[in-house]
Amino acid sequence: MDYLKVHCFHCGGKFELYSRNMNHNDKPPICPHCLAGMNKTQWERLIDAYYTISEVNNDFRKYHQDRGESLFQVELKNHYVKPEKMVLDDQILKNLDILEDIVKHPVPNRNIEDYE
Repeated sequence: MDYLKVHCFHCGGKFELYSRNMNHNDKPPICPHCLAGMNKTQWERLIDAYYTISEVNNDFRKYHQDRGESLFQVELKNHYVKPEKMVLDDQILKNLDILEDIVKHPVPNRNIEDYE
């Protein structure tokens, strides 16, 4: 059974949407926790994406059964990170340099903050 798990960033709640509720003629869903609503355009795009991924997964299963092809299943996950929380390339390089220094010159009972 395919379904979507939706995370509402307004209240932090999560809820599921099942295929029986995925129709372009339906009103966009609202969060059952805080009643925040999704706009119509994004709802229609979500429906299209849902059915595309669902169809690809069905084809994977069908081709596996009918043709003996390797079996795959696709699961789309997303983890949102606020832009201000993103680590920039310079920070990544700095952290790698710090880790390299720790590996080359380990000091017992020392925290990474001691190297900054």
